[in-house]
Amino acid sequence: MAGRGIAQMPLHYGHPPERLYRRMQELGGLICDLVTEKYGSGELLQRLSDPFWFHSLSLATGFDWNSSGTTTTTLSALKEYFSKSRDAEFFIAGGKGTTMSSVSSDFEKRVKGGFIGEAESSQIRRRARALAKVDNNLLQDGYDLYMHFIMVSGKGEWIVVQQGMNSVDRMARRYHWHHSSFQSRLDDGRDGISSEMIHEKVLDLSSSDSKGNRKEMLDVVRDDPWRYRNLFSSGSQTTLDNKFSDGKQLRLDIRVDWNRLRSIYETQPADFEELMNIKGSGKSTIRAVSMIARLVYGTEPSWRDPVEFSFALGGKDGIPKPVNYPDYDKTIEFYRELLGNLRHGDGRLSAIAENINRRYGRITGNFL
Repeated sequence: MAGRGIAQMPLHYGHPPERLYRRMQELGGLICDLVTEKYGSGELLQRLSDPFWFHSLSLATGFDWNSSGTTTTTLSALKEYFSKSRDAEFFIAGGKGTTMSSVSSDFEKRVKGGFIGEAESSQIRRRARALAKVDNNLLQDGYDLYMHFIMVSGKGEWIVVQQGMNSVDRMARRYHWHHSSFQSRLDDGRDGISSEMIHEKVLDLSSSDSKGNRKEMLDVVRDDPWRYRNLFSSGSQTTLDNKFSDGKQLRLDIRVDWNRLRSIYETQPADFEELMNIKGSGKSTIRAVSMIARLVYGTEPSWRDPVEFSFALGGKDGIPKPVNYPDYDKTIEFYRELLGNLRHGDGRLSAIAENINRRYGRITGNFL
């Protein structure tokens, strides 16, 4: 089963030292090549879509144990590693902040190079954008996406890894998706979730528990929104949050944009997917429609934060110890020779590793 989920980390700023980053590219890429060589490209994508394995890879290459930068540094390093080889079995598109917009140009470059077809490229980009809307608009956990990566294999398999920022709590969450989970994106498409913090109340319209509320949201937007205005006080409008007394609401004080609801009403969306993709259907609009549906029909959405697990290990900033660069270079040589022997068919992987270990000294790690 593909691992899909969330990892949550404190916001850290800055960049790793250049001498560390160069080694991260080499070691991370070698580990990925080894997994691909032994198990195939599909297995590597499944592992990278597992937040635990992804985080372990980041830790092995020397980054912070819990930093928000682990996502962009690890994926940027892999992006550069695979871009250097004309025979690479993968490419990575997208990035952080302004480089998120590089997705189209990254795909266009690969289409021109014959790595992927135009139709397949368009479909993957369209589906990746849909997953971004699920994490940014349907899962209202207080995190705004600022990082979006797509990793694609030569066989057309792909994963999405994206990250959101909560500037108030100074935390970041990472969201993982495997292409096989796309059809279940509105019904608990994530699992294997990890985080340091679990919030008490999170509006999750991507949960199967929200199916009834989503259905009634369609009924709301297909009806003239003016008829719902009398549910609110006249004069200075109160917020939807103040309409409920059981505590199951997000206190963000976002008012209802009745003109926006009127525009959606005139569109008459055929299904929830179309409602979600209407221009202007952002977080506040989606939440307002969900709350109106709850007020009118009484069906609850999911209020459970989908985070289930937590972890803590060591990394770059001297936890549990500083980076030992001689050992780092020895590790790179270990995996480089291991990969070379494996590609030439020189025996079983375990025997190869044991033989190389005798020369380099015991090198720990279990990525294979």
